[in-house]
Amino acid sequence: MLSPVKAAAVVAVLLMALLMVGSPPVSSADGSPPTIRLYGDAGRGWGLNASALTTPGPNLTVLLGYPVILVLSGEAGVTHDWFIDYNDNKQPDVGEPKVPDFTGPTPQTSAPITPDRNGTWTYRCAYHPNTMFGTIRVVPQTNVTLYGDVGLGWGFSNATIQKPGPSLALLAGTNVTFTLIANDTSVMHDFFIDYDGSRTPSPGEPIAGDFSGGNPRTQILLIDRAGNFTYYCQYHPGVMFGTVLIYGPPSPGGGFNVALIPAIMLIALSGVLIFAAVYHVRALQAAKRSK
Repeated sequence: MLSPVKAAAVVAVLLMALLMVGSPPVSSADGSPPTIRLYGDAGRGWGLNASALTTPGPNLTVLLGYPVILVLSGEAGVTHDWFIDYNDNKQPDVGEPKVPDFTGPTPQTSAPITPDRNGTWTYRCAYHPNTMFGTIRVVPQTNVTLYGDVGLGWGFSNATIQKPGPSLALLAGTNVTFTLIANDTSVMHDFFIDYDGSRTPSPGEPIAGDFSGGNPRTQILLIDRAGNFTYYCQYHPGVMFGTVLIYGPPSPGGGFNVALIPAIMLIALSGVLIFAAVYHVRALQAAKRSK
């Protein structure tokens, strides 16, 4: 039987492995759509470069509700495409993100596509679905940084502040960490999601407290309602506002929800404590029998 110390070490290792599963989602520091570069080959699959093609192709991770651009190329004279096969029927269907056909080694840049279903899915080429496929994880955004300015609005960076501010896409039922930074000085701001359309904070609406120049604020907000809403600074609602699309909870059997990590850690810790208690009781019983 493992000692309590060894058991705790095993659990810690398992937790670290769980937290490290998958690659971080692609993102762009200035809020513009990130780019994924892929090479495709009918016989060899997909790769991040032309010399490393595999079947299945590389694992991809993107953010739920946020656009992404694909830059694709393949072998000469062969037609390919790229799509997310939500229903796993090996052909693109209505509602599945898809880019147009591409042919040859010259990179072709797609228009932005928006993954809109939380979970783990398969991406494919419809022309070669059995060799050109891979795994794509669509995960909810759980960290948002916004810069606010009384005269300019909101932005993902101080160089991209605009009115209206950038659109946000979140998942109902998740805890999101907001980091709020004032681009101006000596002006008070806050941030809230306006569920009822009143342009002022109401009970039950997610709200982060005041912040100002030199005093950024980081606050975790529970996103608890699906829908299409507006976020505001209550002090400057005519300038500092933007849209936020909150998706409904993931369907049963969907992908791993990053918001479950704290719960898993608590469950694992509880298991360690229970194991240690049981081990201690058995040790005392054994000691009494040996006397």
